[in-house]
Formats: sequence, C-alpha cells, structure tokens
Amino acid sequence: MSDYIICIDASVDIEQKFIEDHGVVIIPMEYMIGTEERLMEKRLTDEQLLEFYDAMRKGEITHTSQITPFTYHQVFKREAGLGHDILYISLSGGLSSTYASALSAAEDTMDEFNGISIEVVDSLAATGGMGLILMEAVRNKEKGMSLSENAAVLRENARKVCHWFLVDDLKYLRRGGRISAATAVAGTVLNIKPILKIADDGTLISIAKKRGLAKASSFLTECYAAALDPSLPGDVIIAHADCEHEAEAIRSRILSINPDAQVQICGLCPVIGAHTGPGMAAVIHWGNRDYL
Repeated sequence: MSDYIICIDASVDIEQKFIEDHGVVIIPMEYMIGTEERLMEKRLTDEQLLEFYDAMRKGEITHTSQITPFTYHQVFKREAGLGHDILYISLSGGLSSTYASALSAAEDTMDEFNGISIEVVDSLAATGGMGLILMEAVRNKEKGMSLSENAAVLRENARKVCHWFLVDDLKYLRRGGRISAATAVAGTVLNIKPILKIADDGTLISIAKKRGLAKASSFLTECYAAALDPSLPGDVIIAHADCEHEAEAIRSRILSINPDAQVQICGLCPVIGAHTGPGMAAVIHWGNRDYL
C-alpha cells in the first residue's frame, strides 16, 4: 500500500468510525454558539449537533470560522515531521477560502521539508460530498494508487458528486444574504422550500422551489433517480440538520429506487448548517450533477 496519509476538513459528514478505522487526519475547524467559541477536532456527536440546532431555533447567533493557513501549516508540519506525504481534501473552494489557505500552507511545508509531497484536492463539495470523495480516496489508496495518482483521480471525479439540498426555514438564507427579506417573508407565508445544489464551480445555487416539506423532500429523491449513474459507486449520504425522521423517509424512497444503494444518514455539521438552519436535508451521491 502506498505510504501517505489522507487529511480532510472537520466539516466532512461521514461516520466517525470510518475516519478512525482508516486513520484519516482531521483538520480542526472552529464554530460559535452565541459568544462561545468551540473547536471541532472530529465529527460532532449527535448530542452536540442537537445543541447547535436547538440554539439556532432559540435565536442564538451561530457561525463558523474558516481554517487559517497557520492551522494548516501546523498540521502539515506535524505529519511531515513524521515522514508522511499528505493527500488533503478541502471543502469546496467555491464555498470557502480554505482551499487557497491549504495550498499556501502546503507550499510552505514542502519548502521546509525536503522530499515531502503534499497534494491539495479541491473537493468541489461539502458535507456528505466530501464524505463520498474521502471514501473514494481511501479505496484508491487501498488499491495501491500513489499519492499523485489518487489526487488526479479525485480531481477528475469531483464533479461526479451530486448534492441536492432542501431548506426548511428561509430566514437563515436571508440572514446570509442569499435571498432578500421580502422574498423570505413571502416564501414563509406560502410555505416555499428552496432546493439547492452545488454547481460545477463548487458554489451553492438555487435550482427549484417547492411548496411544502413533503413535495420538497420528494423532489430530492426525484433528483437522485434522474441523476443516478449505475456505473459509479453506489454510496449515498443523507445529511440532515436535526430532522432524522425526514432523513429516514428519504432513505426508504432511495432504496425503493435503487435497492443496491449503500445509504448512510449523518447529522449535518455546523459549517453548512449555520447558513441553512435546522430542518435542512440533503441527498448526496455519485451521478450527473448537471442534469438539472
């Protein structure tokens, strides 16, 4: 097996056991509830996620901080000092400046440690999309792919990860400046649920609006069915912001469409949840992300 480690942002949504079983190194991220600053050094527990979304419901201001070049440099230096080459998978550069920060830190680290190689891959993804790419990176490494080969395959396949999101409460999109106050009020009165996706450039864009949660949730599985590519891995991650009942219903519909799908449900970490709010649900899978 090729000798390098795999690193990823703490914003990844995937089972913690997978991270631990495969020795994945997590780059920590900070988030805040009110005035209290907290550090994510691994996936938050279900109890911590519930506390975060409950705080949002109660009107607490919640937000996240981007990973600094210093933090990247500290982690990269530590691993390079142990003689490790590094494959780092970043949150989408279209959503965060962390990709650029990681590139800068990687260059500095390679200048300091002669012979160490660091590949920084822009996932063009978030939440469970990063989880799918991480799973692929681990599989590639276990097949014996070199660091550079693995990075090249991940970059080539990044745009094959589909993200279909529904947002339950428009006030969080309004707070983030994605929609106007008037649109948020009108949409709330009409019970409109926006549907968003991550586009090819890694940015989050609106693609549809559905009236009512049931129609919006069903639309996510319609997107899955239309974009599904059986030639690609069958892994599916359903990420949810404290709406596990809805996530379970979505899983049932996905399995009725594709009984061979390997579906896991994960709580949505604060990095995306801080912008979309409680009740957000996402279906994330391999397929044609440009079908819609």
